[in-house]
Amino acid sequence: MSKTILYAKNSYELIKLLINNPGTKVVGGCTRIQELPEKFISTFGIKDLSQIVRHERFIDVGPGTSLADLYNIGQSHLPQILCEAIASIGNPEIRNVATIGGNICNKDYRLTLFAPLMALEARLEFKNQTETKTENIRNFKSVPEGFILSNIRIPIMRPELSIFRRIGPEQKIDHQSASYAFMADMEKSSLLNVHLAFAGPFTFHSKEFENSLMGKRLPLSQKEVSQIEELLHQVFDKAAQDQMISDVMKQQFFNIARYSFEQLT
Repeated sequence: MSKTILYAKNSYELIKLLINNPGTKVVGGCTRIQELPEKFISTFGIKDLSQIVRHERFIDVGPGTSLADLYNIGQSHLPQILCEAIASIGNPEIRNVATIGGNICNKDYRLTLFAPLMALEARLEFKNQTETKTENIRNFKSVPEGFILSNIRIPIMRPELSIFRRIGPEQKIDHQSASYAFMADMEKSSLLNVHLAFAGPFTFHSKEFENSLMGKRLPLSQKEVSQIEELLHQVFDKAAQDQMISDVMKQQFFNIARYSFEQLT
């Protein structure tokens, strides 16, 4: 069956095409799409959706930016945890095609970059013809109807401790795959802040849990690590109720989390 591909020169034309073709899917590199819809709009070649603009405290990344282009700006300009996450995806050929917007907007599963972007508290920008909306990626469910994802704003954080891990098969994403991100800053022998995120079959983050750790004296004792782990079990298990997550994946998450806090002992 033939496919109809619509192209736009810029984001304004893309929004106009979306309005004139309601229900049409916007696609990027298509690395995760097993079967293309009969009619879709490609972001390929739209320059204002593939720009990278560096600022002092954050970086603006267009959703059509390839993972290779983002990675190539280097760790001196990107948070280390994000560089590690990008490097873990596929191979150079896939990263040349796959886009950051496609990684964020995957419909049924949160892919590799979602956890580190949650930990970094990236903000997503959405546009239609008359309005611009922004929201923290931690609250993201889907692109609002009639809008396009127009920008990802990533804070440039340099935490004293950052840990990224992938869970599941190395060379593919399936129902046993997830990503984990942890960042911590210290000040005068106390824990200044913690950011912990998990993404896969569902997303997990808890401001209440993170806030409960602020100001803890360092180094942590093994008893304190066990207490933190117990609290994390409570909040994670509550969030995981009715979610499609295996006991094996849960245990992997808790093992990595304990390891993370043991780095503060």
